[in-house]
Amino acid sequence: MNLTQASGRDSRHLPGKKMQNTRGIAMHSLTAAMLFAMASAAHAQSVSPVGGVVANGSANIVQTGNSTTITQGSANVVINWQSFNIGADQSVQFIQPGSSSVALNRVVGADPSVILGSLTSNGTVFLLNPNGILFGANSSVSVGGLVATTMNINDADFMSSNYVFSAAGNGSVINRGNINARDGGYVALMGRTVNNDGVISARLGSVVLAGGEAATLDVAGDGLLNVSVSQGAVNALVQNGGMIRADGGRVLMTAQAAGDLLNTAVNNTGVIQAQTIENHNGTILLLGDMQTGSVNVSGVLDASAPNGGNGGFIETSAAHVNINSGVRITTAAANGNTGQWLIDPLDFTIGSVAGNNISGATLSGQLVTNNITIDTAGPGNQNGDIYVNDAVSWTASGAPTTLRLIADGNVEINAAMTAVDGNISVCCGQDIDVNAAITVTRGSLLLAAGNDINQDAAITLTDGNLMMCAANDVNINAAITLTRGTNNPVRNLGLPIGLTISADTDGTGPGIEGGTVNIHPLAPQITVTNAPARIYYNPVSYSTPTDYSTRFTLTEGATLTQYMLVFAAGGDRAFDGTNIATLNGLIGNPLNVSLVAGPDAAAFYSSGVIGENQAITYTGYTLAGTDAGLYAFAYNCCGPIVAHTTGTITAAPELPQIPQLPTQTHDTGISPTIIAPIGSLIEVAEVTPPPTMLVITPIEEDTPEYVAPVYTPKPYRN
Repeated sequence: MNLTQASGRDSRHLPGKKMQNTRGIAMHSLTAAMLFAMASAAHAQSVSPVGGVVANGSANIVQTGNSTTITQGSANVVINWQSFNIGADQSVQFIQPGSSSVALNRVVGADPSVILGSLTSNGTVFLLNPNGILFGANSSVSVGGLVATTMNINDADFMSSNYVFSAAGNGSVINRGNINARDGGYVALMGRTVNNDGVISARLGSVVLAGGEAATLDVAGDGLLNVSVSQGAVNALVQNGGMIRADGGRVLMTAQAAGDLLNTAVNNTGVIQAQTIENHNGTILLLGDMQTGSVNVSGVLDASAPNGGNGGFIETSAAHVNINSGVRITTAAANGNTGQWLIDPLDFTIGSVAGNNISGATLSGQLVTNNITIDTAGPGNQNGDIYVNDAVSWTASGAPTTLRLIADGNVEINAAMTAVDGNISVCCGQDIDVNAAITVTRGSLLLAAGNDINQDAAITLTDGNLMMCAANDVNINAAITLTRGTNNPVRNLGLPIGLTISADTDGTGPGIEGGTVNIHPLAPQITVTNAPARIYYNPVSYSTPTDYSTRFTLTEGATLTQYMLVFAAGGDRAFDGTNIATLNGLIGNPLNVSLVAGPDAAAFYSSGVIGENQAITYTGYTLAGTDAGLYAFAYNCCGPIVAHTTGTITAAPELPQIPQLPTQTHDTGISPTIIAPIGSLIEVAEVTPPPTMLVITPIEEDTPEYVAPVYTPKPYRN
């Protein structure tokens, strides 16, 4: 059979005509079971694409024997098909003007597409079928790029390369075969349900499995494909049980829900590999819905660099992230820097009880070759907490690795944590509760709390640095032992050498109400060997500083320096719509010290709204005076390092109103005449004078010319 279609549009096959047959879609929508049944039927019938009509652009369709050849005459072309299947002994080839050419194939009939044979192209092929798409176990796809989806796109958007897809059908997109894109190409499978049990490859390119109702595709400047799910779907599901390989590129699996009460899932039980190629690091993203979605991780995620270069990046993010015990994740680099694995849920528990998110043993095993960040957020009724309920212990196999716990809420350490050739960093918005021992050897430890640090178990550092800082109080109730600090950049977390304890990092002092360092009377001595120690605190008053030296045992040249915190003043001002603050003094008038603004000094309110005790951050200021060495600014420990204080923004004063003088009238029995203040402008309507004119002389009033008031700036607080 030889079919040649000219350029143009056939109204019988416009997008949406057949797709609006909802009864047909309901009867023929693709489920896994139906796909397998259809695959058997297609194998027996040796089917090929049927009823192709060119709707936009130009192409010739030639079918001879078991082969179908589409020769594309324009850069982009739209072909509507009654059905698009490729039997086991069939082949379909797209011959396109160039590698950037794209052919859209839209199925307007009621049946799913079953691909069991060969599909090839030198450019990119889009296959759209709302009823579903199956690539069978023995199918072979070798293309420049591939998009297989149950979503639709209008012709105008497609022809202008505006890849905005919507209205996903009820069918599924399933791959059980072998799909291969050229180097730098992409493969995107999109629909409400997407499943890969075969092999998908796109070296230096992108592989995307996206679950949702609508999505937008964009080829980024680096050549990689960006996909955003713009509308979620009910029970969207994306699964990989096969092999996905995008070395030097990116793999994205994502699913978004249609509403806050509807669940979605992204599941991996297979192998996902995006290893570094030369200077092209691999990226693996498993992204679920952040309201109710789940990401369930098993199998292998490999973004390593076995042949040179740095390790890549892996992210597993959703409202709930669950890591199974048999998982193997690696961002190791044989000759470069270890990569990063980010876990980004709402809450997270390290433990072995049902409902926990990762066991301590599993986390420990992954830390051997990965830097791992657990970063929780707490929208709605979620707290954004992290719980360490299982022991975590690891020794890095190469360069030191780092475990970072970043929480909107609290971090509770309820089981021992031990790192050898590793670092631990904990930053949270509320409290850090240390209820179990922390031991770090040849690495460093940061504890930074947005409220209090409550240390009720021993902390031991050897050849590393320890910083404990809190926006409020640092409460020390157990032993602290530090032996030698380090300035090794891969072991020091960027912290000062030795021991640093700092309270009131948000700058709400002076006074202990703003936060201070509290060492329990029964707590053991803080022991520091061959390293400096520093304490930053708020005293009861600047005239009676606290002496912490009696609570320290210092050996082998260890030193202790104690600093009282001071806070820049002068930021109080009236509301003017900006967040700029001007500082020129120190709150509480500490003795023999003054604030000095450098040439690049700057200070800003965190917000410019009206209110008391609002946060101000500032840089470029120093302290001067004979006792300046006794004092220090309040600096934060997580994020960009800036000094902190507070100020007040009051409502702007209202401008005075011009007094309104009363008008005067004289009852003369005729139409009234208005007498206005001297210098005023009035509008007078023309009237016919009466037979007898009455002359009225204006009343002289002492009304000076209006002059705008001048306000004296509000005095600075000191």
